[in-house]
Amino acid sequence: ASSLPAMPATLLQSSAVCGKPVAGKAPQVGPTRQRVVVAVTPLGPSLAPVLGYHSSIIIGRTEYSFSRHGIVTAADRSSHRCLEGETRLIDCGRHVVDVAAFRDAVHPLFAPGSYDLLRKNCNAFVDCALSFLIGERLDAQYTKAESIGRLLEEHLSLVQVLSGGRYAPNPKADDFDVDEAVDDLRLLRLRGCAMESAKVGSMIEVSI
Repeated sequence: ASSLPAMPATLLQSSAVCGKPVAGKAPQVGPTRQRVVVAVTPLGPSLAPVLGYHSSIIIGRTEYSFSRHGIVTAADRSSHRCLEGETRLIDCGRHVVDVAAFRDAVHPLFAPGSYDLLRKNCNAFVDCALSFLIGERLDAQYTKAESIGRLLEEHLSLVQVLSGGRYAPNPKADDFDVDEAVDDLRLLRLRGCAMESAKVGSMIEVSI
């Protein structure tokens, strides 16, 4: 018997929990060296053939997550606390982070009301955030459920059927492509690094 009907329900849980507006600690201004951590919580039973996940990114002690409310800033792991699954913390190391530059680059891509369960969800946000912050991507194991869901939806509209109409494509996400967004953000990161290197070089020349 097919186990696919269980998948949309798991994904719909992700839509319901991926962050609500919560007051968080104000992030530091300007480039600072901070620890970058990805928080990942499974949605649904551990024996499910295809697990959905809720993810967020933590810079220092401030969590950033994406939901229908847009990008939500909160303290620590607030968006995971209402979930039953065990949250896994993936330490990405300490990096020089300019929170203002991060906001300018990533936040316009994830406006309130543009959330889409399959095409533009919390995992897509973390994927983009990692690309800009450290030049890496979210492990594909955490986006497998929505990848399968997109295929089923594109060819058969099956997710809408299996979810009983609870899922409908969001037209505000039609122009979003996570791979294109990741490429653009990586370029922005490289340009920013080049500019910082040029500044350091100028300072060294002046000091000499």
